[in-house]
Amino acid sequence: MKTIIIALAALGLTAPAFAQALALDRNETIYSADGTKIGKVDRVLTAADGAVSAVRIIYRGKFIAIPAATLSAGEKGVTTSLSNAELKKL
Repeated sequence: MKTIIIALAALGLTAPAFAQALALDRNETIYSADGTKIGKVDRVLTAADGAVSAVRIIYRGKFIAIPAATLSAGEKGVTTSLSNAELKKL
């Protein structure tokens, strides 16, 4: 049980650092998990320590915050692991 908790904690600590390594900028295009363009970065949200915590985009006429832990560099550009159905719930 301790091993699982430690592993989960380690994953949580590395996710913001990974997203920060992407060097996200305003107007950067974000793609969904299925490869469709979902929007452009309106704002990069940071935690108190300066690490990227989320990006805010306009999706279907409203602002949504996509967690940094779901972002990665894809073939087209920055991709979220969230599907369009999951994005609609944010």
